[in-house]
Amino acid sequence: MVKKYFEKLRQMNKKNLMMMLTPLLILILIGAVLYFWFGRRLLVVVEQPEVFKNWIDGLGAWGEVAFVSIRAAQTIFKFIPAEPLEVASGYAFGIWGGLLWCMVGTELGSAVIILLTKRFGLRFVSKFTDPDKLKSFSFLQDNRKLRPLLFVIYFIPGAPKDLLTYFLAFTDLKISEYLIITSIARIPSIITSTMCGAYFGEKNYLAAILIYAVTLLISFAGILVYRKIEKHENKTD
Repeated sequence: MVKKYFEKLRQMNKKNLMMMLTPLLILILIGAVLYFWFGRRLLVVVEQPEVFKNWIDGLGAWGEVAFVSIRAAQTIFKFIPAEPLEVASGYAFGIWGGLLWCMVGTELGSAVIILLTKRFGLRFVSKFTDPDKLKSFSFLQDNRKLRPLLFVIYFIPGAPKDLLTYFLAFTDLKISEYLIITSIARIPSIITSTMCGAYFGEKNYLAAILIYAVTLLISFAGILVYRKIEKHENKTD
């Protein structure tokens, strides 16, 4: 499987590939520079939504660009936990603004992961994770089940979405399909976080705590559901 798609990507016109990757990589680079420039202070800022909002507001029209860059870089490098960043976005941009910019950054980062994995294969994957871990997704090799299962997995909070992105580069799934399916499926898990941040910003602490508690319960249930799906599909295969 890996060899097949690695050979396929070798035949891709390098000029076209670079044209697709260049703007995305520039955006990711901005996010990485922001992290390495600010170091651990960035993590502290994200974990303090009011401080993060002041920082974003201080950037003016570049605030959204900076956030999307950080979110895209976080999707690839995982230097900041996703949840605090999503909560901070809700505080800074509101429920729907936070959802929008989280989605844009996440999908850009995921697209880069898929493009680079397709181009460089397991050499690229090994820089970020153990390639052997991808074997847990072997049940997704059935092309008939891939798309509906992909939606379900990304819809379920707590499912291992980060690793799955690397695996999908070795399937027949087109990047456009991936972006459409996952952008819709991610909405519930992201919007609950942005709601927490937005309500926290409005000092509606009870609503924020209730949403956070419900999200934790759903995430726990989601992990159990994913494990059942994985076990069932692997038995079927």
